[in-house]
Amino acid sequence: MECGPETALRPGDTGATRDVARCPRCGWERPFTRRPVFLLTGPSGTGKTTVTDALTRLADGGGLPGCAVFDVDLTLHVAALGWDVWRNTWLQLAHGLAGNGLATLLCGTIVPEQLAELPARMLVGPVHHAALDCPDDVLVRRLRDRPAWRGSDDEFVARQLGFAGWHRSQVGRRFDTHRSDPATVAAGVAEWVREVLGTPARPAAEPTGGAR
Repeated sequence: MECGPETALRPGDTGATRDVARCPRCGWERPFTRRPVFLLTGPSGTGKTTVTDALTRLADGGGLPGCAVFDVDLTLHVAALGWDVWRNTWLQLAHGLAGNGLATLLCGTIVPEQLAELPARMLVGPVHHAALDCPDDVLVRRLRDRPAWRGSDDEFVARQLGFAGWHRSQVGRRFDTHRSDPATVAAGVAEWVREVLGTPARPAAEPTGGAR
């Protein structure tokens, strides 16, 4: 977003227009589209990986029109440069997708407060937050059942219980992963995203017949 030395777009410089950004120094304009970012988070053990897999399959079938789905662990190698660098990278990706008319659904351990002060926050639209949840005893059992290399010791389990409690007090939209299978949870998440975007689910493709 720079067009010369010491010249850069700043958060307040886009004005009221949704589709144009203006450089504060020289007045140069370029097309600029913001799309929503959705965060689906929750403590370890609530089923983020399995629900994300189900969401990806749902999106492939047309169940999430206008939205791209990502497991944020895909870019964990970037976190070696710092967690804020990693989070900012996802915002930059979301901005690139917005240029193609797509919103972004990020599945993993990111919350809106961690994005608020990042340089690329101004490049995306509203951030919507939902969480996966399950009863504490179920969460503890899931974590304890993990293989030893996952490191689910007492301290880790306590942190995840605290994180679960924080979500219950702070996040209005939560999806239960105890009584519902991953496909059902994914369908609920997709419905939430479509509600915000105002997009209907695409009908399943008609069979075309032909050679078998």
